[in-house]
Amino acid sequence: MSGVEARHPLGIPSVDPIASGPSYAADVERARRLEVLVREGHAGSLVEAGIRFALTNEGMTTVLVGYSTFEHLEYAAAAAEKGPLPRAALDRLAALWQEKM
Repeated sequence: MSGVEARHPLGIPSVDPIASGPSYAADVERARRLEVLVREGHAGSLVEAGIRFALTNEGMTTVLVGYSTFEHLEYAAAAAEKGPLPRAALDRLAALWQEKM
């Protein structure tokens, strides 16, 4: 999740919740709580953080990304090339989850 409710013009204008919130807006708000990873320099964006988090699990064989443009695809590929999130980012996530996001 990008942390913004605005949808790309080529994307679906309205979506159902995709995480654990009761609405898409609640999912976006929950994603914004993870912006600390960007502020602390662990990732360049929430999208990058999400892709790299998925890559952190060595047992993960496939990471699906949604994109509306070729630039989105290139961005996802560049994020994947950076590899998994560093241990410090994973520790920060664990602390956030303890706070009951």
